Formats: sequence, C-alpha cells, structure tokens
Amino acid sequence: MNQSLLSQQAMAGVQYMGASAPPMAQPYSDDTHHDESLVRERMDAVQTVQGGLVELGVPAGLAGVVAEDDQRIGRRIYLLDNSGSTAAGDGSVLVEGRNGSATQVPGTRWEEICAFAEDHARWNLTVGTPCEFVLLNSWSRVQGSGMQEGRDCLHVDRSLGDVAAQLQQLSTLLRNNGPRGVTPLVARLEEIQQRVYAEAPGLAQRGQLVFLTIVTDGLPTSPYSGTSTDADKQSFISTLRNLCANLPLQLVIRLCTDETATVEFYNDVDEELELPLDILDDIVGEAQEVASHGNDWFAYTPTLHRIREAGTLCKMLDAIDERKLTKLEVRQLAEALCGASGGASLAGLTDRQFVREINRLVVQAPLVYDARRRAMAQVVSINRLRAALKVGCRGALYSILRCCPL
Repeated sequence: MNQSLLSQQAMAGVQYMGASAPPMAQPYSDDTHHDESLVRERMDAVQTVQGGLVELGVPAGLAGVVAEDDQRIGRRIYLLDNSGSTAAGDGSVLVEGRNGSATQVPGTRWEEICAFAEDHARWNLTVGTPCEFVLLNSWSRVQGSGMQEGRDCLHVDRSLGDVAAQLQQLSTLLRNNGPRGVTPLVARLEEIQQRVYAEAPGLAQRGQLVFLTIVTDGLPTSPYSGTSTDADKQSFISTLRNLCANLPLQLVIRLCTDETATVEFYNDVDEELELPLDILDDIVGEAQEVASHGNDWFAYTPTLHRIREAGTLCKMLDAIDERKLTKLEVRQLAEALCGASGGASLAGLTDRQFVREINRLVVQAPLVYDARRRAMAQVVSINRLRAALKVGCRGALYSILRCCPL
C-alpha cells in the first residue's frame, strides 16, 4: 500500500512553537498529582507496534497509522465525566464478540463511559502508549485540592507490568466513583493545562504531544452549580483555546448524549475555534455522520472508531465526518482498510486497476462489523468504491442512483 503517504499525514502534526503561560486561578504544584512525567522516555519501534497490531487483526494500513502516531505521543489523557446526569439511561455499550461481531446494548451514560475507558485502557496497553484516566468528580476529593493517583486518576502503562492488575484497578476506580455532582470541566482542564505547560519544553525537545480526550454528556458548569451559564461556556471555550493554541496538545471531545442543546454547543465549538479539535458521537451516530458526507463506501468499524476517539495525527481520518474525501484520500483509506501490502505497489495503478486489486483483497479478507448497518459486512463496498472514484459505467450509474431517492 502507499504507506509513505499515510505516514506523511500521520506525522504532520502540530508544530510546537512555544507555550505562553496559561491564565490560572491556582498555581501548579508538584504534589497535586502523581510523579509520572508526561514526557515519554521509552517507546517501541514503528515496525514493532505495527506488527503487533497486525497480529491482532488490525489492517496493516491502520496499524501503520497508529504506530506512526505512537512515536509522537508523550501521554494520552482521558477526562471522564461522572457528573450526576451520566446516570441517565439513554447510553449504549458496544459488546464485541470473538469473531469480530458486535452488539449494541442499552445502558446508562456512565456505563457507556466506563466501557469506553476500559476499552481504551486495553487498546493503549496493547499499543504500548502510556495513558491515564482522570475523574471529573471523585468521592473524597475536596474542591481545590490536588489530584491523587488511585483516588482521582489512574495511570496505565504496559511498562509497569501486570496489565491485568492495572485493568482491575481501573475497574475498581470507576466502580467506586459512579454518577455524582456537577460538570466542572474547566477546573479539571486547568489542572491538565498546568501540567502540560510545566512539561512543554521537555515534550517539545522530543517532538511529543499530549493527546486529551474529554468524554462528557453535558455542558460545562462551575464546581458549585449544576446550571451552565454563558460565563461557564465562555470560560470553557477560552480554556480549550489556550490548551490547543498554546500547548503541544491534541484534543478530542467524545459526546455521550443526544441532547440537542449539548450537541449543538459542542458542534459550534468545533466549527468556530478552528483548532486541532474533533467532536465525536458514539459509534453508530458517528458512522451515520461519516456516511452522510459521502464516505459510505467502507465499513465503519470499532477499530476505526477507537483510533479516532483516542485522537490521531492522520488528517484524513479526522476529515471523514466533515467532508467527502478526495479521490487520492479514497485510495489511501481503501488501501489502509484492506491491509494492502507491498509498499507503494498500488500507487501506480489506474483507478480501474486499483478497484480490481482492492476487490481481490476484499474477497480474501474476513467480514467486519459495520456500525452503520449494525451487521457484519465487507470492509469495502466495491460498487460504492467505484462510485467514489468514478470508475466505469457501473461506478457512474451507482453514483447517480445513490443521489436519487426511490
């Protein structure tokens, strides 16, 4: 496959130009958190990470994107919203089977967030990327006090050994800190901001970024009120701007709600800030969003969604829920999803030859779970791929039929 092009996208990143001090109400202190540095000293080679993921069934192209990302990551941080509203029963959990199948199971929003956290812990342990999970509200923390490892947050890292014990510790932390309190996103983000600011020189020296995923179901509030005011929203937007514009950090917001006011607020933030920020829905909602932009020729799988939830430097994967991919991007993604091999061997093919080769790979590949169809399917629809690349009469006809409602 044309791995070099995918690698270039994955490594493009945001160049760190120097951090300006964030305006903070409380100074950062080294005793407010565990001693783990955000700067990563050890990492596996790209080929090692990619090979390990391929052995687990991840397509070679996607595995390459993850492996390239891994070289730029100092730490992944997941901020988990456990405010009282996460007790609402309109959440869902994706339960994956052994053969690649999956089932959407109803649950609370908090159960969805817990499943998300445990899934990403397993994923990062597999890849070898250090990560940590930070609670929005923890049981015994007093407002204004610093975070403590094991009480307010948990660091998960394969290099620490005994991954089963680490996963159990995370499960216990989540179980002991069910829905409670309000949504003080700004207060927690300011703590993370101070940590990243303090270590920005070390991160920049190694060309590393912090990837932050906020998993939330609600609008930002102060620590003392359950009502989100205009001032709370503006403070949140200002904090996001400082995080993304001034620090070596990539940001994803994963929504766990369909409430119109909340979704509209975060979508407006995404459109207006023009920062390295991505807003994602659950896997079904995101699959439908991707397809609505004309990118309906591939299966939207749990692996693809997981990569995007964690944040990626591959701009093509960020764009699939925002616009229709270009023909070049269609070819790149098709190669990545089908596990094409042989370096740049497909780059010189005509579009017609390319579709024929992808068809050969698709026939050989196992079926995958497609969240849009909620069923097992081929990883790429050849008819829809023809239409996306405008190949032949069948491709042109299929493209026309897709645009004409029956």
